Amino acid sequence: MSSEALTMPATSLAIAQAGPLATIGVDPGQTWTAAVLRVGDAGVHGWTMGPVDRQGVVMRAALNDPDEWEAFGRYVARLVDGLVELVDFAIKEYGQVRVGVEVPHVPSGFQPGSGGKYQRMPLRDWVVPRQVAAAVIGQFPEAKVVRPDGHGGRPAAEYPKELRGTRPPSWGPNETPRRERDHERAAFDVAGEAMRMPR
Repeated sequence: MSSEALTMPATSLAIAQAGPLATIGVDPGQTWTAAVLRVGDAGVHGWTMGPVDRQGVVMRAALNDPDEWEAFGRYVARLVDGLVELVDFAIKEYGQVRVGVEVPHVPSGFQPGSGGKYQRMPLRDWVVPRQVAAAVIGQFPEAKVVRPDGHGGRPAAEYPKELRGTRPPSWGPNETPRRERDHERAAFDVAGEAMRMPR
């Protein structure tokens, strides 16, 4: 989707300025990626998706090899399709939407000049999320870049009811094995950071 699709028609500008900016936060992961549409302090819609095998079956181990580009391509294609659908929904409901994505830092052990003893984080744990973030920015060039800051780390009770316990039936899939909500809470926090950035 072009960046123009993220822009509100001029006739709706005054209406939308009266309320909070609808913002989609993306928490990219090596195995699970979540996206949540946030409006003010409410979680309106969201999903958590994972990688699939060649038959389209969710398979947690599909991205264990960071050089498995075919599996990564399938993963990103699903995520982008889900984001485009969520963006379309937000524009229809609110007139405009902002996208924010968390972009993981390169771990200190992998930065130039670091000694090998500091390279303890598995490569896939940060390379794949960075690649996912890059794919989101490639699809939505005006997406706000949000730096890691413990997103999703607050106690669940501090999040709105949509982000804890039973998920709203209207939300998209949650493909994690135990239907965890931590990635969606992180995406909600990412949306909050992106929402406060200058327009």
